[in-house]
Amino acid sequence: MTTVAPIITFKAGICEFDTSATPPKISPKPTPGYIYLYEGQDDELVHFCWRPRTASLRDPEIDLVMVPSDGSFKPYQTFQGDARKSPTNGRIFVLKFQSSSARHLFWLQSKTQHAQGDLGYFSPRDLKLGEIVDQLLQGEQVNVQDELNTIPSGQGGQDDDDDSGNRMEGVRRESQSGAAENLGSGDPFIGDPSNEGEESREGGADGGRA
Repeated sequence: MTTVAPIITFKAGICEFDTSATPPKISPKPTPGYIYLYEGQDDELVHFCWRPRTASLRDPEIDLVMVPSDGSFKPYQTFQGDARKSPTNGRIFVLKFQSSSARHLFWLQSKTQHAQGDLGYFSPRDLKLGEIVDQLLQGEQVNVQDELNTIPSGQGGQDDDDDSGNRMEGVRRESQSGAAENLGSGDPFIGDPSNEGEESREGGADGGRA
């Protein structure tokens, strides 16, 4: 049996991306889940995976074998002065490929670090998670814990609570005129840690927990 030893694991859900709509619609799906990356024993390549929290490490719904430098993992964001802000009312990362037009969208399910509860705020911790994943996809060697330790105290370095009190009420973005455009509907349940299952609590089972 193949051993799966994740390099990093963090809470995220998947999104549906409807390109047939104008503008394209992003609809967050409610299933509590995990993104995790591991190195395959046979191919020695990084696998990018997503699984519901009720599924085992060996039974991901998404398991993509990543060729170094082909993929990128970037926040869907705009800049307002020095601040980074999602044009939606949730924190979304986009997995894209140089070799194809395929893309996967994921929304972070950990509690927002914004003082006023802004669901679209990318905290230093959120951005660091994206940087770590992107570096791994480029084929770089990354010490996950050392990278997370670089986040300044009080900037969300250790907070991975589920945001049980705040929900994405459909994904929206700002148009060029500044008006909000609806990019989809849905009111995802932000996952309860009690749904994680016993396997995710085993020591080291999910690698560098972020």
